[in-house]
Amino acid sequence: MEKWNQPYGFLFGKVLQQMETKFAEGLKPFEINARQYGVLLFVEENPYSSQKDIAENLRIDRTTMVSHIDHLETLGFVERTRNPKDRRSYSLLIKQKGNEVLKSRWEFLINTELEVLGPLDEQEKQLLKDFFIKIWTSL
Repeated sequence: MEKWNQPYGFLFGKVLQQMETKFAEGLKPFEINARQYGVLLFVEENPYSSQKDIAENLRIDRTTMVSHIDHLETLGFVERTRNPKDRRSYSLLIKQKGNEVLKSRWEFLINTELEVLGPLDEQEKQLLKDFFIKIWTSL
């Protein structure tokens, strides 16, 4: 048996690479990447979250989070507002333009995932998702 295709990390990475490459093509017109799309999703579902909260929940280091938010703010997708409870931090809200990006790309994201996971049947896809959630929530 060949060693190069045995490590889980390598195999997960290759599947992720396919998903991200295909999804990135659909995000190019909006000048964002898949991680920034994920940040937008989080802000939409958790309005008034702080950058720190988002970084902790999505497990993105603070420096990277700041650059993601700076970029999304520059594009007019999110808005920073002073947190009235802590003047040192900002709360984030998604703007209409950010909502439009989320809505216009959601179906594309789902179709991209289904294309990459095409060799799996529905039960296998759900099992894979359940495994990922179990791993993610235990870290």
